Amino acid sequence: MKKIIIAVGILLGTPFGAWASPPIQPLPPNVFEWVQSSARSGYWFNKQEMYYGIKNGVIDRNVLTVPVMKVYDDVQINEVITKRRWHDANLQGYEILAGAAEYLEFNLREREVTIKRHEDLDNTWTTLSSEMANRRIYLDKLSDKNVDKIFYTAILDYADKHKDEILERSLTKGKLPETKVEDKKGKKDNKDKKSKTKVKNQR
Repeated sequence: MKKIIIAVGILLGTPFGAWASPPIQPLPPNVFEWVQSSARSGYWFNKQEMYYGIKNGVIDRNVLTVPVMKVYDDVQINEVITKRRWHDANLQGYEILAGAAEYLEFNLREREVTIKRHEDLDNTWTTLSSEMANRRIYLDKLSDKNVDKIFYTAILDYADKHKDEILERSLTKGKLPETKVEDKKGKKDNKDKKSKTKVKNQR
């Protein structure tokens, strides 16, 4: 996630009004995929850091992990600051709040997405605060007009069209589950033995 924040800090340029940072180059399309700009945020995901889940060194193609970025406008910035003030949370550095980084984990079979981690970022893309959110969202329970559902669906659509690319990248971190060829052969041998025994008994 730190690499993503640094990359965005170097390459992303978005006006923030009173919290504006110096103009910089836009995100490179070969790294970040822009999805939408809502009334409060701009939404991107990092397609070069999209992987299938890895557990004990084994790839799980039912799980998809994706880092995403949200760039806030003034309304969203003020809302975040107001909520933190209401909860008496630390506001140091929030005068230059610019957006957030989130680390998502999708369960493809169940169509669920879990926000594993959320980080508020200032206009230099330095982390102001970080929390292990572990907030689960059920996509099919969201309205089709929900901006988050539109964002998550776009990520899933991209992943579905780039399965081979994601798998190749995932193989640098883990391996595919072993196929139980021997088990299948053993079951076939046992079946053949039972058939022969049955024929012999019939004689």
